[in-house]
Amino acid sequence: MTPKLQVLNGEEGTHRTQTAERVPADFDLLRLRAIRRLVMWRGFPYFFQGLMLIVFVALAQIGWEHYAPTGANQKLYAKTNLATLLVWGVWWPAMIWIAVLLGRAWCMVCPLELVSNVSERFGRSQGIRQLHVRRWMISGAIIVALYALIQLLVSGAHINRVPAYTSWFLIGLLLMAVITGLAFKDRAFCRGFCPIGQLLATYGRGGMLAVRAGSGQTCGGCTGKDCLMACNRYRPDARSCPGLLNPPRVNSNRDCLVCGQCIKACQPDNMRLLLRPLFHVGDVREPLASWPTTLFVMLVSGFVTWELLTEWPKGEETFLKVPNLVSQWAGVSWSSGYLDGLWALVIVPLGFWTLMWFVVRLLGENSGLSSTWQRMALPVAVVVSAGHMAKALAKFVSWAGFLPVAMTDPVGLNTLEALRVKALAEPTRLLPPVVAAVLGIILVVGGLFFAVREARLAHPNSLSHYLYLVPKVSLTFAFLLIVFGWVLK
Repeated sequence: MTPKLQVLNGEEGTHRTQTAERVPADFDLLRLRAIRRLVMWRGFPYFFQGLMLIVFVALAQIGWEHYAPTGANQKLYAKTNLATLLVWGVWWPAMIWIAVLLGRAWCMVCPLELVSNVSERFGRSQGIRQLHVRRWMISGAIIVALYALIQLLVSGAHINRVPAYTSWFLIGLLLMAVITGLAFKDRAFCRGFCPIGQLLATYGRGGMLAVRAGSGQTCGGCTGKDCLMACNRYRPDARSCPGLLNPPRVNSNRDCLVCGQCIKACQPDNMRLLLRPLFHVGDVREPLASWPTTLFVMLVSGFVTWELLTEWPKGEETFLKVPNLVSQWAGVSWSSGYLDGLWALVIVPLGFWTLMWFVVRLLGENSGLSSTWQRMALPVAVVVSAGHMAKALAKFVSWAGFLPVAMTDPVGLNTLEALRVKALAEPTRLLPPVVAAVLGIILVVGGLFFAVREARLAHPNSLSHYLYLVPKVSLTFAFLLIVFGWVLK
């Protein structure tokens, strides 16, 4: 019989189960001289964060006070303006893929982490009394609320199509990073206020890039503990973990921002930067997701469904029929977008998840509504993230063709006029809809495979995870039906 290893991570309700003979080999990227020199460089990751900050500010300036001309196609203008094109058509789709494949790798170069870091240090130098981040703040509750607000603004105010609104959005993020850095200590923005923090933590759990300790014996015999000593926390470089994690015990991609500080601080040189298979069997699996994570997966399951349907107009029209009828009946057309957002983010997910709980109970599961939802959340999140990747791919291939002309005309008004008078042909999609649909189908089916595997690993000694195939298969079937519809438009 193959021996099993049970490893506890010290957190209530979490465990991991792995088969000793089947643990795949990890590759330590620090064995590559160029990567090791880069990570150990004093300018890492600050140099790259600084470059991204320059891009961030430049895009806010490009979008500033620019609106689509009267009568112009707002969505087309979003593709010709460099700010909206890069933020919503390139960066956001790339973010989804990076999160799923590489975990929180974006955090490594995020300019907002740099802004928060600098403002926190400035506030401390000025004697500002900085607060500790409360437990409820870092639970993800604020992040889920901010993410929902942004998606409501996308559906209602179309901030993803209006360069001026995108500019305000970027400036708002910068101000939030500054304010939280001044008011709180210990990487407060990243831990409790980043609007995409919950997405990165949830989608990125199975990512292939991970910081882990090497030999447990080496860490156990270490007397310096430089990677977690509080006295090292405010160094400019080679700090103890700025997020207050215990690097030798990290066994999930959920919270680690891959900043490399623990790697630099480790005197025994025992920390590793690993490239691993997706959804590594050695990582911790939580049998029940936290409530903020559960609520995030619920709302994003509805929103991703709607996002996929935007590639199939007839399907989207059917999906939005109820909120559109309500809007017409109430005579409040100005709020129709917000009603659509509430329908996709709240009402549809509540209906679907409640129905799944009812079906699972009929099949013999005796858990209550809340515990059933919490048990469903993380495996279902894998299917949702695969659907989100499919939508991100479809959006990128539709928008990316505009990048060359947007680089020559960043504001995009001249390009928009040239397209209007047919002096310029609209760039073609990078991939035909059929190819994008086939790739989307592969992604969604692959998501179902990993979702089933995650549920089994989270409950290795129970057969009840077979009952929970229903929500995963149901959502997968819905996504596949929608992706098939992409070629029918």
